[in-house]
Amino acid sequence: MASSSTTQPQRPIRLFFRSKEAVELYTLSDTTSSSNAAATSPASSPNASKKGGITLYKGKTTFHTLNPNGECAYIHDANVGLIKCDFNDAGDNNNNESNRPFLQDSKAILLAKCSPRGSYLLTWERANNNNTGNNGNLKVWDADTGSFVKGFSCKKATLNTLQWTHDEQFVFHMVTNEVHVFTKAFVRAGRVRCTGIASFSLPSVKGVAANTIANKESENKYLLTAFTPGTKGKPARVDLLRYPDRMGRESFTVVVRGVDDEITGSTPSGPSLASKSLFSAEEVTVQWSPRADSALLLTQTAVDSTGESYYGSTHLFLLLENDGKRPGFGSAVSVPLPAEAAAGGTGTVPIVGTNWITNPQINGPVPFAVISGRMPALASLHHGITAEPSFLFGRAHRNVMDVSPHGRFVVCGGYGNLAGGMDFWDRNKGKRIPRRVALNDSASGGGSYVTIKEATDLTVTSCSPVVGHQWSPDSRTYLVSTTSPRMNVDNGVHIYRYDGSLVGSEKLPWENSKYQPDKLLSAEYVPAPFPTELEEKSFYYYPDRPQSPPPRGVLELKGEAAKAALTKLSSQNSQSNGRKGNGGNAAPASAYVPPAARKTGGGGGGSYVPPGARKGSGTGRGGGGSLAERMRREREGSAANVSGIKVTKRTGPVGASSVSASVVGGASGEKSKSALRREKQRLAKEKAEKEAADAAERANEEEEARVKANKADPAKRAKKINKTLKQIDEIKKKKGSGVELNDDQKKKVASEEGLRKELASLGL
Repeated sequence: MASSSTTQPQRPIRLFFRSKEAVELYTLSDTTSSSNAAATSPASSPNASKKGGITLYKGKTTFHTLNPNGECAYIHDANVGLIKCDFNDAGDNNNNESNRPFLQDSKAILLAKCSPRGSYLLTWERANNNNTGNNGNLKVWDADTGSFVKGFSCKKATLNTLQWTHDEQFVFHMVTNEVHVFTKAFVRAGRVRCTGIASFSLPSVKGVAANTIANKESENKYLLTAFTPGTKGKPARVDLLRYPDRMGRESFTVVVRGVDDEITGSTPSGPSLASKSLFSAEEVTVQWSPRADSALLLTQTAVDSTGESYYGSTHLFLLLENDGKRPGFGSAVSVPLPAEAAAGGTGTVPIVGTNWITNPQINGPVPFAVISGRMPALASLHHGITAEPSFLFGRAHRNVMDVSPHGRFVVCGGYGNLAGGMDFWDRNKGKRIPRRVALNDSASGGGSYVTIKEATDLTVTSCSPVVGHQWSPDSRTYLVSTTSPRMNVDNGVHIYRYDGSLVGSEKLPWENSKYQPDKLLSAEYVPAPFPTELEEKSFYYYPDRPQSPPPRGVLELKGEAAKAALTKLSSQNSQSNGRKGNGGNAAPASAYVPPAARKTGGGGGGSYVPPGARKGSGTGRGGGGSLAERMRREREGSAANVSGIKVTKRTGPVGASSVSASVVGGASGEKSKSALRREKQRLAKEKAEKEAADAAERANEEEEARVKANKADPAKRAKKINKTLKQIDEIKKKKGSGVELNDDQKKKVASEEGLRKELASLGL
């Protein structure tokens, strides 16, 4: 993939901070892996960053929105209005002292967003006497000049009633029972009729697969979804539509001719591509694939009718433009979840989170990731067309699946109310990314490092509660932030490399203490610029880079030397934590502490113990003898059993076991398919033999009980036999009249001779 233009230097990675006091722009310097600088100490590292950034605006702000091309930000000050801050012209002393608003009469604006290509700005404010006229309270502005373009009326505080196509050629505006279509000049171009429509969705980006020539006919067609909630006993419905030819039979397209967009007529539209009735859906969330040819539909209800969940029920569907079976028709597929996701629970399996692999240029269908099941939830990767699970990331307390912009690296995180654990995966390899830890050891020639590969040791826990999280545009670093008002303590931003190692504070251009305890409102990466026309096929501004190779000229410790070095590092970390006291900060996540040395409070020493010999290694979390710990281990089971596992194609019903013996990065010693088949046959044979032995034992017990009953009361037994013989005589008469006997009657007739012998033996 191509990177930026050769005529201009590549734009550095920048971060946008908005606090209660100012708006700032920081440039992130080199964040190479810590092992690449193992021969130098942090204090003397040449990669140490210069502290300080650019102050874009000083004062209290209410909200902001970044332009998609990363050239500017729109900031709102209630006393001034909406202000435009240009990143390219920003200087060290650019504080916007003039306080000049970019948009006219914009003090009352409450919401704002940019169009997909950044050409327009959409704002919303409360309706009043001043904006109830032709301008309305939902306004479209030119993002470059700030001039007013078009106004609409919207009572609800939302910007989703007006959306652009990914190329900004058309604008869709939702009104009562309809969606009006306009050209980019806001000339009427069509109408989508959908009675009771509550929301709709358009994809904001559209890419094509690698080595694929774009079809001009498909480029002029745009998919959208329309959601209609259920009313009066009727189920809710979601329709997959396509402008201009498949918008529903009650819709039409305006034919536009000429340079002046003169309307010459209209053309009726065809039926929808696909439709799905939803019997339990109050809200829907749509996530479009990077190719804009399919979408994930997540439905949710506030109350779970089964009573299994306090948070309501969720269901996941996959909408396809082409199902491959019927040309010209799409489909709505219910996403089958792995059988392992339902372990430890009953009823429907809750959907915790979903996300697409963000790279449209990968070979084959674009897959998507799903986190499902009750905590600890199971993360899985699914096929982009069949929706079948293809890979299992494992079971853990995770609720977010963040995919890097290039689709190579994946972070499974547990944020919000969870502890903030993070697992860094390489999707192409299907393995957790190994981490190299630098060791400053003069005995090894000035520098060395050790590679951490154990899954339980690669899990990273954030230094503070995570509120915001985001991959950088070049897919090399990952941001986690703690911001106000969600968290009013320990505000700050931490940067992790793609392998999960923490970037040291000496390499960051900001000081987190500046924003503590509750001054930071938002922190995010500045988007990458759009590729030029010559680079449009690349889809990315920054190149796609794999994992960095091991550093040259630096010794990698292995075996006993690595164990000794890790034990020494653990001792140094424990001493450092002891000097800090209870009020000090925790050790950075990149500093490795052997499991045997991990204790509550982060201190303690001890020799290194291999993962297989650790107490409680079956759960991968240590021993723990408390009741809560034992209950947790019983509920979770062994996460390693479903971690890093490829899933074969299903051959049985949905819900059947789908895990094959092909393990990627898992434990060794798995059985082959033929061995599993032989074991299955052996188990079936043993089961049949056991059932036959049990039947024979029951027959013997019944015979012994009958003999004992005869000896105890012969008269009673004789009475019962005579009654049975009388029934047999009646059955014989039926047989003589031509009536066909059933199996029970035949069995009873066959027992006549034995019953008469038994009656004679009683001597009555």
